[in-house]
Amino acid sequence: MKNHLIIIGLSAVSILFASTAEPAVDRYGQYTGKEWPGKVTSDDQLRADAAKEWPRIRDAKFDPAKFDRFGGRLDAGKFEATGRFRLQKIDGRHWLITPEGHRYFLIGCDAVGYREGGYSTPLKNPDGSRRSGFAELPDIKLVPDGLPGGKKVNFLAANLAKKYGPSYYEKSKEVNRKRLISWGFNSTAKWGWGETFDLPYVEDWTFRTVKLLPRRRIDVYDPGFAAAAEKEVAALVARRKDDPMLIAYASENENGWEYRDVRELTAAAPTVASKQALVDFLIRRHGEAKAAAQFRLSGGRKAMLENRKIVNLNQKDISDFITESSRYYHRIVRGLFRKYDPDHLWFGASHCRGQADEWIYAAAEFTDVVMLNEYDIYALWTARLMPELRKQDKPFFITEFSFVCDQRGLRPYNSVNTVRDQQARGLGYRHYTEQLAADPLCIGFGYFIFFDQPVMMRSLPMGESFNFGLVDGTDRPYEEMITEVKRSNSRLEAVHAGKIKPFRLKNPDKILFSRTQQKLLADFLPSSCSTYIVQDTSNATEYFSGCELRLKIDERRQEARPQTQCPVGTAYAGDNSRFGSVKADCYFWKNHRGKELNRYYALEGSADGRHFSPLPLRFELVRRAEFDHYVMRNAEPIPAEIRYLRLVLKAPVPNQSWSNQIAGIEIER
Repeated sequence: MKNHLIIIGLSAVSILFASTAEPAVDRYGQYTGKEWPGKVTSDDQLRADAAKEWPRIRDAKFDPAKFDRFGGRLDAGKFEATGRFRLQKIDGRHWLITPEGHRYFLIGCDAVGYREGGYSTPLKNPDGSRRSGFAELPDIKLVPDGLPGGKKVNFLAANLAKKYGPSYYEKSKEVNRKRLISWGFNSTAKWGWGETFDLPYVEDWTFRTVKLLPRRRIDVYDPGFAAAAEKEVAALVARRKDDPMLIAYASENENGWEYRDVRELTAAAPTVASKQALVDFLIRRHGEAKAAAQFRLSGGRKAMLENRKIVNLNQKDISDFITESSRYYHRIVRGLFRKYDPDHLWFGASHCRGQADEWIYAAAEFTDVVMLNEYDIYALWTARLMPELRKQDKPFFITEFSFVCDQRGLRPYNSVNTVRDQQARGLGYRHYTEQLAADPLCIGFGYFIFFDQPVMMRSLPMGESFNFGLVDGTDRPYEEMITEVKRSNSRLEAVHAGKIKPFRLKNPDKILFSRTQQKLLADFLPSSCSTYIVQDTSNATEYFSGCELRLKIDERRQEARPQTQCPVGTAYAGDNSRFGSVKADCYFWKNHRGKELNRYYALEGSADGRHFSPLPLRFELVRRAEFDHYVMRNAEPIPAEIRYLRLVLKAPVPNQSWSNQIAGIEIER
């Protein structure tokens, strides 16, 4: 009889919706496929939670003997009070100063209001058909915002209505403000979308009327950009400039240019302003003939503009054009905010891994603070940026970071922020925040986010559904996590002042753990998978032929200590059987076409489990794409004496370890 070990098949999301006979979530928005202690089963349970929690937080407020009304420290000295938040360097360390003139280290949480769009899930599939995963929808008469716009369902809003009654909006705002203060937070950071909680905040804005390039990149050279942006900035400032709780304005999120954006500009339509700027930049630098030669053209500027094929430009040209473009863009936007509100800070955009460093460094020349989003307990990406930021003496603000568990139907996020349990989430918070708070450039943090995202995803077809929250979708705080969070929040100001040493996990690897990946690797021998092998769920439709879950070599760990070969796992044939065929789906980055796939994938066999030798492979092309799809098989029968099979991913180019991924592994016995 044949047995197949299907190591990687359906993703967690596919499994979740594999059956339409039963709902994926119950009337409270909870995953129906699992049970856990304390899972909500009645409205009375929610009301009992409210009655139990209220006495603990009812009197929460900033202690007037220690803090001003903004959360600034009274015992850390008195500085110039301007009526606005401002920056000051004190004893070699950067700080915010409150409007009343007191030192302030920002300890915030993002998206505190339940109306944030990411807390809702679509009612219909992308094809317009109605989704079948809901046991019961909220009564719109009782919960007006339980079905926002009639296109989504917000179970969180419905649960708050059941918990707090008709005045649930006002009551939940009061409860959340008091929770934050009692947990040691002093800000609602970002993602308020106009909703404030009488706590300091950063007002985030996304330009809505400007001309865009692919992936929502702004066409910064568009002649109408400045005028369109000015109208939006003027309206934003008019609403906010007189609010003393406003820390700073921010504009755009994770929207800086990458190298691939510039490469794609070479193939853009001739009317795209940023393409025209790129061509003119190349002509200024090299002359028209040499610039056209990079396009393999002889017709000069006109031919370059009309070119619709991607050109691989010189890397220094791309780097310098990104720097020039970032300066051009940020100079304009800074000028607009200074024009309409010269007294408030402007932090610019939140930047993330993947954006060109040059874009970030040039932005730092114009913004008051550099904002960074990072989901990595090791902070490897931000560490790489620090030498240049120190050179510029530019303070930074971590606007998004998080630690998650893949439990209760929620998915793992990545290999360096998915952890074992709720206490481990808190320990991750402590390690990450205290290590960075010790940096003289750090002015604070915004934890992402207050509530969990919905099990049924915030958008389709592949939206987020993660355990980011300090509070779950039934409005119940994760007490094990909060206990640890409070410990660090009470210390962060002193850590930043250099008065106490930061908390540090001796080995952060010990709290990292993904149940989903563990299940996918269940048929491999325990501990046979390299710690460098991680799962990837990004860009499934766009790049990976719809394959929602793959394995790859973690580029974050490669930055710290490169590895050229990483075992995916070792399978054992068993005492009374032998191996038959081996099959897997391989995804190979198109820029490596022409290279031997055996340099990137390996199958090895062993008789004793200790000494492995390579076994020949063959690869069949299925589809050309951003990542070409191949089916990998053993090229010859597996010898009878082979008792162990080991799959290996290789990284001949360590800084491109993501370029070869694997999924759909089947090992036949």
